Amino acid sequence: MLSKNGKPVDEQRISYRVILQAFRTFGRFYKKHWPLIGLAFTGLILSVLIALLLPWPLKLILDYVILKNPLPQDVTFLTDWFGEAPEAMLGPLVVAFILLNILNSIFSYIHKIGLLSAGEKIIMDVREFIFAHLQRLSLSYHGDKKSGDLVYRVITDVRELRTILVQVPQELVYRLIMIASHIGLMMLLEWRLALVAFSVLPILYFYHIRIGTGVQKATKEKKSKQSEMASLIAENVMAMALVKAYGQEDLQKKRFEKENRQSMDSGITAMRLAKKFRRFNDILTATGTAGVVFYGGWLALEGKILPGTLILFASYLRNLYRPIIKFADMMLKVAKSQVAVKRLMELVECDMVVRDAPDAVPAPKFRGRIEFHHVSFRYHKRGPEVLQDIHFTVHPGETIALVGHSGAGKTTLISLLLRFYDPQKGKILIDGQDIRSYTLKSLREQITVVLQEGRLFNKTIRENIAFGKPDATEEEIIHAARLAQAHEFIMQMPQGYDTMVDEGGENLSGGQRQRIHIARAFIRNTPILILDEPSTALDAKTESKLRQAMRDLLQGKTTFIIAHKFTTLQEVDRIVVLERGRIVGLGSHDKLMQTCLTYQKLFGLQLAAGESYG
Repeated sequence: MLSKNGKPVDEQRISYRVILQAFRTFGRFYKKHWPLIGLAFTGLILSVLIALLLPWPLKLILDYVILKNPLPQDVTFLTDWFGEAPEAMLGPLVVAFILLNILNSIFSYIHKIGLLSAGEKIIMDVREFIFAHLQRLSLSYHGDKKSGDLVYRVITDVRELRTILVQVPQELVYRLIMIASHIGLMMLLEWRLALVAFSVLPILYFYHIRIGTGVQKATKEKKSKQSEMASLIAENVMAMALVKAYGQEDLQKKRFEKENRQSMDSGITAMRLAKKFRRFNDILTATGTAGVVFYGGWLALEGKILPGTLILFASYLRNLYRPIIKFADMMLKVAKSQVAVKRLMELVECDMVVRDAPDAVPAPKFRGRIEFHHVSFRYHKRGPEVLQDIHFTVHPGETIALVGHSGAGKTTLISLLLRFYDPQKGKILIDGQDIRSYTLKSLREQITVVLQEGRLFNKTIRENIAFGKPDATEEEIIHAARLAQAHEFIMQMPQGYDTMVDEGGENLSGGQRQRIHIARAFIRNTPILILDEPSTALDAKTESKLRQAMRDLLQGKTTFIIAHKFTTLQEVDRIVVLERGRIVGLGSHDKLMQTCLTYQKLFGLQLAAGESYG
């Protein structure tokens, strides 16, 4: 990446910017967990204080109990408690050492448990926020993204966000307090030994900068490949029947192996760099420790420091180097995690959301008059217009059929009515009011959609029927199923209405799935109805039984039918013929057969295929 003057930008500086963006975006989730976070940081600070006191009993035992040196002025009160004899202080000092270790364990436990609990709750909140944001994103965004990639972001990338939101703040505070307190105390005790101990720190820092960039690059590549694998797995599972029918198992296996091996190579590169960094840390800390022991031993032999001071320094040295190494490890984790953070920020900052207008109000009960007023729409800013100057009116209770070749714009027109997208030109009115003036929720609550291939959820049949009306009574659910000609086959299922539907409705036939979709429409009973050829998956006998129920369903409702079979047109008042995003015909079947060439061709194709009308 280049800066404005054309020079490479420091990758580490970019990582800090990403961290700040993450805190600005997700920092709000700390608020309700402050008590738990405060408890964790209290335990952290107390554990640091105990760590400073922990080696002092050992120093006193060596210098003043074993070597009989006089006690320093600061601790002469111990002779008042335990007597003048050095041996009398041995037991209390050992007990003090044990108690300090116990306190250190308690405060460390409070710190860790508080932190982990707060972290899990924060990540839970973030994951729910991300999922809700995905629900708000327009279908254009979902159409451009692979489902496996989005799943990977919600599950894996959010989990790695914990490093930035939880681990980094606590580790940064802990390491800085630990390092600052130990450096200060070591300088007070013996500044010469302290300088020897600090001599390796600059080397650690610069080596960390060099390795961190390489780890970040390798991790980014690994995550990209893992995302590709997730998408490939999802795609393969959803199309398993097709893969088997075409005998392409080996081809899919090779595709997966290629992505998997590339992910492995990137992972090994990142792991090798990280392990190399840690081994170099070990060598540097061993060198620093050896220098302190050598110089400290010489000072002790010269009588310039007491031997206990050397033990104190050795203990502090371990406490000093360990957080510095951990600090470097933390930065390596940040280098890895910032890749996940960038992917999440890209998702969260995406503005491809159809939002309520600031002055939007709940929609009143619709009468059902719908006007498309010179509507034009394109999916992408520079893409072609898929709808061009669409202008017509539907009267309350009227049934309109939309016909046209695949890609003519039928589904897009319906998507605009549902406000899955907003048109770039023109407007859509319901009862004389622009639909953008209503809240999305209140608009969609008054529109029922029966899709040709609507999905069923991994819930009971009862819950699937009541999906559009969760508060539906048992009587309403059964009545809707009877109207949709579904009650009989449901009662033959193992648990009746409590039978669980497999993922995607795999334990139901196509006709059974479609009848459950239609039962959903009956139970909602909204003034506007959209049918995407609901009888496509039904056999002739069931379709015949359903026809009267469909007439009852359409009664008094403004209805759009996306027609694929011309038998459907018997039930409609008018037909809208679309071709390449334009209306090329509007009227009854008889009128269109006389005036619309496109309709005549479509009708002729269906007659040739054996489809009859009337």
